[in-house]
Amino acid sequence: MKTYLLLGALVIGTLTSALAETPTRVVALEFQDQTGQRSDALLGGAIAPGAIAEKGVFLIGKTLANNPEFTLVDRRDLLAQMDKLQPLDAGRATPTKPSFLQAAQALRTDVVLRGSLLSLSEGKQMVNQGGHQAEFSTLTARVSLEALDARDGAVIAANDGVAKQSFRQTESLKTSLSEDDVLTLVENALKEAARPLEKTLASRAEEARARPTMTLAVKTDADPALIELDGILIGSSPISDFQVYQGDHVLTVSKPGYQQVTKRILLEKNTEIEVPMLRVDLTADELKEIYEKIDLKIIQADPGIIIHTIE
Repeated sequence: MKTYLLLGALVIGTLTSALAETPTRVVALEFQDQTGQRSDALLGGAIAPGAIAEKGVFLIGKTLANNPEFTLVDRRDLLAQMDKLQPLDAGRATPTKPSFLQAAQALRTDVVLRGSLLSLSEGKQMVNQGGHQAEFSTLTARVSLEALDARDGAVIAANDGVAKQSFRQTESLKTSLSEDDVLTLVENALKEAARPLEKTLASRAEEARARPTMTLAVKTDADPALIELDGILIGSSPISDFQVYQGDHVLTVSKPGYQQVTKRILLEKNTEIEVPMLRVDLTADELKEIYEKIDLKIIQADPGIIIHTIE
């Protein structure tokens, strides 16, 4: 399965009521090709779905860029931020992929969008008309859209859209679709998928404004380590100035060769967390030394407030 990064966002002109006072900053993370079959050569079968996704980027980005309700975050800026967040171990690059949430927050993004081309397929119906066979073909494009909260990666809304076009094929009449025809079909499916997201995003935006947030910093004594919050990968340590909602969260820190650390924590203020990491294979002396000082230190932003949680 190939993934195509999408320039712009997949929410288009139907999303006109969200954040009327303050434009929503939107960036699309990816557009995936998940098609399982193609139509015949006449009805777009010779056109690669991946090429459709790439060529549709400009049209979707242009539509959103002209919408005053949204601020379009350039895909190139998102990629640059992700490159900066590539974790290093002893100065060397690691195979760990940087978190898109960190990159989106660095660009002050409100919503991250993911899209997929689910299918580009054909249905056929043969009809006998006065002794002559006629073929009726329908080309269908189905896409999906997901809107993710840039604070915690939660799915705000998800929907799919379908667009169809039918043709009559006979011995004397053959219809062959161009790449532009298929592009238009996919674009119409995207519009259909975007419509139901309007009220959800508008309502969610109002709730997000009223919901308190804080910053979170996490470091370990074995950086880089993978950091998950509530089951969502938010990046690799050290992490600083990561925006989260106040309240209960589950923090998970993991790294190959080390024991996983999972802790439920209540985050009420800007917080720094230091996590001691315990290697899987340790000598008795190393275990004794670590257990004597292994605690998860949560340092609140207010001076003088230190909470020690014993593991």
